Amino acid sequence: MTCDKFEPLIALYVENDLAAAEAQAVESHVAGSDASREFAAGMRESQEALKALRTEFVDDAVLLQVRTEVLSVAAHRPRIVAWPRYAIAAGLVLALLAGWLWQMRPRARLEPRPIAANVSEPSLPVTVPAPQARARTRVARMRSHRLQATPVFKSEPLVVKMITDDPQVVIYWLVDQNGG
Repeated sequence: MTCDKFEPLIALYVENDLAAAEAQAVESHVAGSDASREFAAGMRESQEALKALRTEFVDDAVLLQVRTEVLSVAAHRPRIVAWPRYAIAAGLVLALLAGWLWQMRPRARLEPRPIAANVSEPSLPVTVPAPQARARTRVARMRSHRLQATPVFKSEPLVVKMITDDPQVVIYWLVDQNGG
């Protein structure tokens, strides 16, 4: 181990606060290291000085003077104001409560009302060209398909307008009344 790791053990060794096995390991280290030996000597001197101070009597006047100086310094220390922290916390709680109440409010339900729109017939008449006669050959036979005419509305188509919960979505439904 290095001397730095032995310093706390040396401090305990000087005051006889170590177990016998640890004390023996510290003694052998101190005997082999000059730096640890100097550190142990310094610790012994400081401990003796502290023990000598323990027996000194402090005069009441000196104790009163020290006490008044400490109290005067403590009285002039600025006090920490805590109310801004509480005000910010209360504001955050109120904002959260307001947001929760806003989400829980009853919403107006829109009832879908069908609305019919007027759709006019196309202005141009629809004409279907007549099928032309085709020449038949023996090599290839072609089936002729008859073109069906597109139905002409006998009445106007029914337009149904459906309103959804979202006001930006509207559905138009065109119903053919001719069965087509």
